[in-house]
Amino acid sequence: MIPTSPAVNTWLRTTLRHTEFLTRLPGYPAGVHALIRWEGAWNAVLPTRHGRQKAVAWRDGGAGTPVLLLNGWTASGLAWPGGWLRRLEEHHRVVRVDNRGTGWSRSLPAPFTIGDMAEDAAAVLRTAGAAPATVVGMSMGGMIAQELAIRHPGLVGRLVLVATRPPAPANIPAPPAVLDRELGQLLDTPRRGEELGAWFRSLWEPQSAPGFAEANPALFDELAGQILERVTPRAAVVNQLRAIAAWSGAGRLRHITAPTTVVHGLADELVPVGNGMRLARLIPGARYVELPGVGHLVPLEAPDALTEAITGRRARGAARS
Repeated sequence: MIPTSPAVNTWLRTTLRHTEFLTRLPGYPAGVHALIRWEGAWNAVLPTRHGRQKAVAWRDGGAGTPVLLLNGWTASGLAWPGGWLRRLEEHHRVVRVDNRGTGWSRSLPAPFTIGDMAEDAAAVLRTAGAAPATVVGMSMGGMIAQELAIRHPGLVGRLVLVATRPPAPANIPAPPAVLDRELGQLLDTPRRGEELGAWFRSLWEPQSAPGFAEANPALFDELAGQILERVTPRAAVVNQLRAIAAWSGAGRLRHITAPTTVVHGLADELVPVGNGMRLARLIPGARYVELPGVGHLVPLEAPDALTEAITGRRARGAARS
């Protein structure tokens, strides 16, 4: 990762605090032309406006009714808890997208919008023959999932929105102190001699509820290892942030027709729980599931509850609260 200047850091903090900023960035067409297999991931080849070919990557495992997983800011399709993913794949074909700028989609055109990433997801579903799918969006991935459901309702059988927010101006920003902490860490670099895995754990652990990381170190060791497989470049972190900041049009949520479940941790500091409540009110017929004692990292902190929201089935060995 390449550190940015103090002026850029100040701009990013300001942008995060004012996510009702409405600037729309230019998009790119997303027609699928071919498939390639590369480094264990499938790629849907997309044309750019200059005619050059780029590829959005995804991974495919399991068998059964399709589930599309869309991850959050800076996270690729690699970064899902392994045990949870294997259980989900026992009954479902699970497709995990590398969002633009992450994983094996690092070379896709930039800048881009949430809408561009939704078009990428639509291309994956069509090319993989996985539609209609249950679309699960985590954090920024939940924004992509909403946009996908609005633009391509025929591709989305069900919608599960996890630790995410509605478009501006209906979103509730995190407190400035939380934004400064998160952004400061993401724009920081490891100290000389600091082990990279430990540094990545230090970025992600504060996003969980108090005490969770200390009680579950193996989960964060796994997450750090997944991130190290294909580190998201600093430029992509900034480009994704710009896409998040530019995303708007909360009134469009009334057009979502897919059955929707909103899952939100009560202890989520990064995306305050009021965002989940608002989403459930803005999307017609949406069901709201609130998880006490859970922070922003729902797949790590409450895997059984998330599985139940996705499948409608109680996870094996899960206790009712």
